[in-house]
Amino acid sequence: MGMGGAHIALKPDSTMPIFINAGNPAAYSLIKLTSLEVGGTFNHSKFSGNNTSLKKWGTNFSYGSLGFPVGSNGGACFGIQPYSSVGYDTQNSSDIENIGTVLNKYSGTGGMNKVFLGYGIMPFNKRLTTYRRKHLYIHDTLKTLSRAGYKTGEFFSKMLSDFSIGANANYIFGNIENTTDVIYPYASLYNNTFTDRAINVRDFTGNFGAQTAITIDSIGKRVLREKIKFTFGFFMALNNELKANYSYLAFNYISGQSVPTDTVLFINSAAGKLKLPLEQGFGIGFKKGERINIVADFAITDWQNFQYPNFENDFKNSYRVALGGNFVPEKFASGSNAFLKRINYRAGVSYQSGYINVRNSVIPTAAISVGIGIPVGVGRVSSMVNVSAQYGQTGFGSQSLLKENFWRIHFGFTFSDRWFQKFRYD
Repeated sequence: MGMGGAHIALKPDSTMPIFINAGNPAAYSLIKLTSLEVGGTFNHSKFSGNNTSLKKWGTNFSYGSLGFPVGSNGGACFGIQPYSSVGYDTQNSSDIENIGTVLNKYSGTGGMNKVFLGYGIMPFNKRLTTYRRKHLYIHDTLKTLSRAGYKTGEFFSKMLSDFSIGANANYIFGNIENTTDVIYPYASLYNNTFTDRAINVRDFTGNFGAQTAITIDSIGKRVLREKIKFTFGFFMALNNELKANYSYLAFNYISGQSVPTDTVLFINSAAGKLKLPLEQGFGIGFKKGERINIVADFAITDWQNFQYPNFENDFKNSYRVALGGNFVPEKFASGSNAFLKRINYRAGVSYQSGYINVRNSVIPTAAISVGIGIPVGVGRVSSMVNVSAQYGQTGFGSQSLLKENFWRIHFGFTFSDRWFQKFRYD
């Protein structure tokens, strides 16, 4: 989050501390130590619109995950995190000719969570070593490759050696309830209408990703002091149909009385389907040694084909762009000033075009973020405390019906260590 949420091409270091990139399961292949991560978020928002404003704040659990190596070229991870959240209580009024002022109240509660289990592997991690060994001790009179041919083969061998692929199996579960209350001004002439829609979801879906990189360790005959690495990533979240049970109740009532006078519609625990939007994203990154890491994301989500039981979709396709960087002065510093040199400094920006269509206008979100990673532990850098602050705005410009200015403080803890180690000497 300190890097603006950019993660698709982010390849974590295989040396301590080990970070878990659950956003792209291909990165699990670089987990070389058992790593535990937990995090939470503090939110403070100010909503404004129609000459009114409202301030809200709250805290919530963000994620918890455990990753561990599997063999010499793979890694696995499982964890839990919120998948979606619903929480609103609002109202508006409209003047209708010959009726008067009609009040509309809307509220929603609930959300969904995701439990995931994933695996990532680097299937060709020894390709570069094999290629170089194959062409190392060939006599000049027996060589069939030119220097240019050898360099081309070496280039693609490097990319294959860094190629990784991974997938997550996700279990989505949760409940969402939405209510609408239409209140008319004259109880003797009109009945008010109350509707309650509830949905319960329990089903599986998946996502997968791929990453690769090309490392440049020399230019001509000059060996670079710090290797340069360009990283590339791809991510896709499947548009599965999730099994869901939904209930729908609509009835009329008289103001001041909670007893329904006429039930308009009643559906109790009917079987339905919730179709997720297809999400695809690409990423590119630049890394210089162990000090500088810059990544950028572009992703698009197909909200127009999203399906929700008993709901007419009017969403728009959305896209997300993010750019972030991480800088650490000297990752493996030692001595009196080592602590300050091992601190990670992060910054990023992000923009989401929005998908909710309100009166032919979508509501975008833009944000900037900064953060630090503080190493903890005596004599080693196996664990880290991560803190980031994000400031952003949802809805802006003269056409926006609603604006939200928000502050978000993210806290995360990373613990890395070697588990299940068999010692030679007791």
